[in-house]
Amino acid sequence: MNLDLFNPQDNVPNTEKAFTLFPQLKEIYAALGNTPLISVPSPEGKASILAKLESENPFGSVKDRVAFGLFCDAINKHDFSQGELKLLDASGGNMAKALAHLGRMCDIPVHVVIPDSASEELVEDLKTTNAIITPVDHNLFLMGVLARGQQIAHEDSSWTLLAQHINLVNTTMHQYQTGEEIRRQLNGTYADGWVAAVGTGGTLAGVSAALRQDNPQLVVMASTTKELPYGSLAAPNGKKKFAGAGGFGWGFRQPFIQKFMPEEPQFNPVSYEEAITAMYEFYHLTGIKIGSSSAANWKSAWKLAETMTSDQQVVTLFADAGVDAEREQGREWFNQPKTLTA
Repeated sequence: MNLDLFNPQDNVPNTEKAFTLFPQLKEIYAALGNTPLISVPSPEGKASILAKLESENPFGSVKDRVAFGLFCDAINKHDFSQGELKLLDASGGNMAKALAHLGRMCDIPVHVVIPDSASEELVEDLKTTNAIITPVDHNLFLMGVLARGQQIAHEDSSWTLLAQHINLVNTTMHQYQTGEEIRRQLNGTYADGWVAAVGTGGTLAGVSAALRQDNPQLVVMASTTKELPYGSLAAPNGKKKFAGAGGFGWGFRQPFIQKFMPEEPQFNPVSYEEAITAMYEFYHLTGIKIGSSSAANWKSAWKLAETMTSDQQVVTLFADAGVDAEREQGREWFNQPKTLTA
């Protein structure tokens, strides 16, 4: 399997060709990004925590940004006189959803490789877009879906593999769009800490590159799953994990983190139960719905904020709103009697 980075960018992909061929994309672009940066519960007397609410993107997650960038980049590179553009990628969920909806809008075939543990809600949503869906045994985790995606592209070259885990459009969208938005929203101040889930590493690396322009001493922390942490030598597994943030297994590391970042961030492992419980806890405190990776980021940001002073600020990102079934499970765990220890 190939994990080499490719397709370097010096800015977000140009939209001119995409808008000319598919003017319906203009509406999506107008609604993309510029999501709120809000104050969230923080440790008393320590650094404040600000979170970017990515659920307000058109299809409901931070992946909308990268999906749009990859979509435009593929259009820019494709010679339509030689045949139709057909897009393929491997995804844990949100990227698949965003790509599939963009494909439906533009009548561009989309093929998504997803774990067979994907929610019924996601699968039904993908079916409404007429996307081709290839499920992969969830016990193989990220490595399984990535390998299958590359295999499909190798066996049928008519599919353009977007490869979100190694395509530098990913980091570029976050450096020049998400990160620049945060810089503007900080209104002349700067971030002392930046927290994001491991995921592809694109959000973590891209935004940190933007924020370091104002603070070279920026402290970066990555939320990773306790069940299969970043860089783990263990084999991939099918244990429940908070969404989109596990390691690859077998010692492999997300290339955007390993190769793009000037230094390795701190890592904070968060268990599935901790993340799901925090989903409910945050909703209970604020009335705002966030997903499991967002909840893990909140907990990681809290941990980092506790090491800082009250005049400092930690910025994090809430990728999506999550699903109510997990929030309900979190409510049950949150309200369980706590065991007292001597």
